Amino acid sequence: MNLVVVVLLCALIQFLGLDAVYVDIRGYRGYIQRTHNNLRALEGAADMKFLTVDRQLEMLSQNWADRCMFEHQMRGYGENLAFISSTGPTPDPGYVIRESIRQWYNERPLYRFGRGSCGAACHYTQMIWARTSRIGCAMSYCDSLFDGRGRVYRNAQYFVCFYSPQGNFIGQTPYTPGPACSRCPAGNSCTREGLCYGPDFMGRRRRRSVAATYKSTMTKSLE
Repeated sequence: MNLVVVVLLCALIQFLGLDAVYVDIRGYRGYIQRTHNNLRALEGAADMKFLTVDRQLEMLSQNWADRCMFEHQMRGYGENLAFISSTGPTPDPGYVIRESIRQWYNERPLYRFGRGSCGAACHYTQMIWARTSRIGCAMSYCDSLFDGRGRVYRNAQYFVCFYSPQGNFIGQTPYTPGPACSRCPAGNSCTREGLCYGPDFMGRRRRRSVAATYKSTMTKSLE
């Protein structure tokens, strides 16, 4: 019985975010935005939106990271989650960001264009979903990070990115292939990267998303 009480107490503490320490990654905003847009520009899409940083999404991402729970909120945003847990020194935030984005994008070979779902490449497809136009990321240091399945990771840097509008809709492909900016929404201009910049897509009713959120686990010893 005492063990059950301890476990429940630990879970409550994590839920309240009492184990989280804010990690300031505002200096990496430009890197996160630029890297996403550069990768999006490589796809050969006719309708790929330019990603802008959204402060509201950053706040929501921070609130989620502060929970120190490696799980999804399922609230209508696209989500890519990752963490690095170390038995040695605390992982550097810049390294966590670079490695997270790299591993998400490295799912690219697992995706077959035209399939009805993102399969095993859902981080990648959210990153390059054409209609997604806003991103906000945040990080928390978690002395103990819970994964919702009874596992606990110590000394973890927890990186959260929210995307809007969300992607990975069942029956839809991430983008329309074609010359850059040839299928931009009305009122959009074309950036130097070949991405559509301006008002979001309007009109089409959204289908159910295969999953609003995806996560990855990176537990590396940095000793």
